Amino acid sequence: MGLSPLNPIHTPLLQKSISSTVEIRQTAFAPYLIPLEELDSIYDADTENWKRKEYNSWLMRKMRNEHLIEVSKKDFVLKGDAVFNLEAARQSDDAGRRMYTNSRGYSFTGAIGERFFFATTFYENQSIFPNYMDSVVSARGDFNNPADPERGSVPGYGRWKPFNTSQSYDYDYTLGTGYVGVALTDQSFIQFGHDKQFVGYGYRSLLLSDASAPYTFLRLHGSFFKNKLTYTTTWAVLQYLERVAPVNYNNKEAMFRRFGARFSYLHYQPKHWLGIGLFDGSTWEWRRNSHPSSIEFYSPHAFIYTEDGIRNHILGMNGHIDPFKFASIYGQLAFNTRSGGKALQAGVKLTPLEGLMIQAEWNEVGSAFYYSSKNPSQNSIIVTEPFEAGTLTQDYYQHNDQSLGHPLGVGVQELIIRANYRVRDFFVSGAYHSMKKGQPLFASSVDYFQFEGGYIINPKSNMMIALGNINRTERNGVSALLDTYTYLAFRTSLLNRYLDF
Repeated sequence: MGLSPLNPIHTPLLQKSISSTVEIRQTAFAPYLIPLEELDSIYDADTENWKRKEYNSWLMRKMRNEHLIEVSKKDFVLKGDAVFNLEAARQSDDAGRRMYTNSRGYSFTGAIGERFFFATTFYENQSIFPNYMDSVVSARGDFNNPADPERGSVPGYGRWKPFNTSQSYDYDYTLGTGYVGVALTDQSFIQFGHDKQFVGYGYRSLLLSDASAPYTFLRLHGSFFKNKLTYTTTWAVLQYLERVAPVNYNNKEAMFRRFGARFSYLHYQPKHWLGIGLFDGSTWEWRRNSHPSSIEFYSPHAFIYTEDGIRNHILGMNGHIDPFKFASIYGQLAFNTRSGGKALQAGVKLTPLEGLMIQAEWNEVGSAFYYSSKNPSQNSIIVTEPFEAGTLTQDYYQHNDQSLGHPLGVGVQELIIRANYRVRDFFVSGAYHSMKKGQPLFASSVDYFQFEGGYIINPKSNMMIALGNINRTERNGVSALLDTYTYLAFRTSLLNRYLDF
């Protein structure tokens, strides 16, 4: 057994495979349990008219058909790959250096016996981002001011450091995940580790998204009544980028301030084509940076608390209905019980042709305080998303200064139209995002276009060659800022990488 993937190629294949059966499987809270052998079979993407060619030589098998490392014995399975993203752009930054991303690392998944499973990944990255991304990853820190608090964070990864001694926007950052788990039944499990989670059926999640950095957690997931009813709860340790001790206090890498979080989800799925669930997300004060201030944090219950020690409490509803085999309608509705902020999502996925998926989604986080435990005054102005200027970061539903929900934070209206088409190992994808963000005095609108096409070399590791282009225009009522990013990439796409801001 193993856990489902969170990446832009494998995830749609898995969702299509599950939706083509009448099996009831809860997929709203990802990752979820699935046999490793089934995953590899789905990744091959064989169809009635085409079957992947098998090779005899070791080199061609590893290049085209298999994981780099494969061990399969009676009571032990191990699958490992080198992971990388060698991406070079046509454009250069203000210093004349060509934009790029250079990622290297590894990914291993495995199982011992029928019940025990594990996984670990590591990425080491350097990037010179498109100009608009500089304002995202440096939103809370000044790149050229060493005295500024270390508040810069790359979405989906974590805190960055400059890797060049010059005063320029070159980022060095890592990503590490790992977990162990025990399968109790075919869909119930216990998981402990450092990773990300996602709640919902859409491209974005307003409740809990993998667009934030990984965090340490313990998760219990139970499935009952022939998998029609599931309940999952997670105890997590988060941090905000404020040092416990001053930077010059003996050790520059002094610990950041911690706080706790609970994510719980109760899901009812009477049919494979219909599911609805209730989400509970809360953040908790931490005492002496080591443990929660309330013993209630440790209880597996959800939805009703005494509120002793709670800073944020988000309640939400998430669901989907598939009226036809080729169509799925989904949505989310949520509010913050502490501040009264609200958020809404509505979307539809269509698969009219073999290999084609079209998705349209509307996200609205209209309240400027949905991810905040406090309702700001009417005269407040959001200066840097997702946090309001002058407020405390511990008042927010966040980790590593990144929103745990929608990556754009609050005060957002977003229309998303995405399409993906795959024929054998060739693929093309296109995306259009229309975003309005900020409050009236500092509102801006963004039109984001991305096109990508390429060839999948190895479906197991998602090794591919891709050529893409991003065009982004931001208008604030006074001026317009245009960014163009044309890139060629040789990569293994094993995680969701968000550039649509």
